[in-house]
Amino acid sequence: MKGLRKSPWLLLAAFILALLFRLYSLQVDPDPRIRSQAGSQYWARLRVTAPRGIIRDRNGIALAVSAPTLSFFIDPTLWDPGNAPLLQDLIPRSRLERISGSIGGRYYPIARKVDPPISDRVINLRLPGLFWVKETKRVYPQGNTLSHVLGFCDIDDRGLAGAELFWDSVLYAPPEGRIIAKDARGDFVDVAIPGLTMTADNDSLVQLTIDSRLQHILERRLREGVLQHKAEWAAAVLLEPSTGMILGMASLPDFDPNDRNTFADKESLRNNALSRVFEPGSTLKPIIMANLIDNGEVSQSTTVNCQGKIRFADVTIHDIKAHGRMNPTSIIADSCNIGMVTSVRNSDPFRTYSFLRRCGFGDLTGVEMPGEESGLMIPPSQWRGSVPATISIGHGIGVTPLQLAVATSSIANGGKIMKPFIVSEIRSRGGALKYQGRPVVVSELLSARTAQWMRDAMRLAVEKGTGRSADVPGAKVAGKTGTAQVPGAGGYLKGDYTPSFVGFWPFNDPKFLLLVVIGNPRAGDFLGGKVAAPVFRSIVQDIEQIS
Repeated sequence: MKGLRKSPWLLLAAFILALLFRLYSLQVDPDPRIRSQAGSQYWARLRVTAPRGIIRDRNGIALAVSAPTLSFFIDPTLWDPGNAPLLQDLIPRSRLERISGSIGGRYYPIARKVDPPISDRVINLRLPGLFWVKETKRVYPQGNTLSHVLGFCDIDDRGLAGAELFWDSVLYAPPEGRIIAKDARGDFVDVAIPGLTMTADNDSLVQLTIDSRLQHILERRLREGVLQHKAEWAAAVLLEPSTGMILGMASLPDFDPNDRNTFADKESLRNNALSRVFEPGSTLKPIIMANLIDNGEVSQSTTVNCQGKIRFADVTIHDIKAHGRMNPTSIIADSCNIGMVTSVRNSDPFRTYSFLRRCGFGDLTGVEMPGEESGLMIPPSQWRGSVPATISIGHGIGVTPLQLAVATSSIANGGKIMKPFIVSEIRSRGGALKYQGRPVVVSELLSARTAQWMRDAMRLAVEKGTGRSADVPGAKVAGKTGTAQVPGAGGYLKGDYTPSFVGFWPFNDPKFLLLVVIGNPRAGDFLGGKVAAPVFRSIVQDIEQIS
C-alpha cells in the first residue's frame, strides 16, 4: 500500500521531467516547422533615423523640421528579379542591376527617405519581397531662404553645415531600433522594439535671432543687385548694433537644402558673410579716422590739402579728383584717399595694428556658426613702405563681411563693440531653458564723443557725399561707400572689384546696421556708391515699410 501511495507522485515527477526536456529541446533545436512559422512572424531588426530638434526664427516660424518618410528594401528570398525594371525611377542603376540578379541574405536596402508621391506609387505596385520602414527626413519649409545659416544634414540626419552642424549635439537624435514583423492579417509592419528603442532628447527647439521677414527682404534685394550688375557673389549682414543680435544674413549664390543636387557647386555652399575675405576699401575709413581722433593724432578742425595724388614711401596714391582743403568730416563724406593717407603719415604702426585687432580684425567673431574665417592682418613688423597708407584706405587688409559690420557697429553703438550672436535661446518643448544668447560687450573701442562725431560725418556722407544713393527719406541713414580692387598673385586683378556699403539708421539712435557687399560686378559699374548703395537703399525702404 505504501508503494502504491507513492506511485502518483512518481508519475507526476516523470511527466514534469519529460515536459521540461521537451521545452529545452525546442529552445535549443526547434522543429523546422516551428522555425518556419517563427520566421514568418519575425523578419528583421533595423535602426532608423529619429526626428531632430526644430529650428525656428525669432517669431516662431519653422525653418528646419523633421517629416515622416519611407525607406525601401527587399527580402531577396521573396524577391522576383524580373520586377526590378518597375523600380528604375526609384533607385540608382548600380542597385537596379544588383536586384536584377541573385542576392543572398534577407535584407537588401534599395532607397532611403523617399518622398511621398514616389513612395505611394511604389507601394501601389504591391511587389512581393519589397518592404518599407518609417523614417524621418529633414525638411526646410523656406527652401533656399537662409540656406547658409541653416545648413543641411546627411542621409542619416547628422548636421553637415550651418546651424545644423554647430548645434548638432543639441538637435541630433540617435537612431531608433525597430523590427519588421507580420501582423494578425499577415501584413508586414514596422514597430519600435520595446526596451531597445533609443529615443534621444530630440525635443529641442533652437530659436534664431533671425527675423524671416527681414531675411526675405535681404535675399530678394541682394539677388536683384547681383542680377542687375552680373556679379559673381554677394553678401549682406543685418544686425542690431546695441546688442550684436543678427537679424538677417544673406549670401549668394545659394542652394536649396532640400535638394542635394544643388550641393554640387561648392561656391553655392560658401557662406560669404562669414568666410569670404575681401579688402574693405573706403568702408574702413570711418574706423581708422575715429581712432586718429580718439588718439589725438588729428582733431576735428585739422585740415589737409588734397591735390588728387600723393607720394607715400614707394608708391603714388591717387584720388578720384583734387578735393582741395579737407577736414576729417569732409574726408569721410567725400571719401578722400589723400586726406586719409596724409592723416596717418605719422601714426605708429604697432598702435594702429593693436587698434585694428581690438576691432576684431584677424580674429573670429565667435558667432555660433561653423566656417568663419579670421581674415588677413599683416604683422606691424612688416608695415614697411606704403603699407600704413594703403591700410588707411582699406587695402592691404582682409576682412569678412561680418567682421566689418561688427567693427562699424562700434560707431553706431557709442563706441562699444558687441559680440554677434545668432541664437536667442534653446528650449525643450516643455519650456525648459537650455541655452540663451545674451548681449556681450567685446571692446570699448571708441569714446562716446568720437562715435557721435563719426555718426554725424557718416550722415553727411549719405546726405551730400559719396553715399547719396543710399539715402532713404525719413530713415536718417548714415553710412560709407567702399570700392576695392581684388588682390591676386603678384598684384591686383584687372577689372575685379568689390563694391560695398555699410550704414545704420536712424543715425542719431541706430536700431539697425546693414552691410552690403557685391563681388566682381561685370555689367559696367563697379563703384560702391553705384552698385552696393542702391541695394542698401532698397533694403532699408522695405524694412521701414514693415517696421
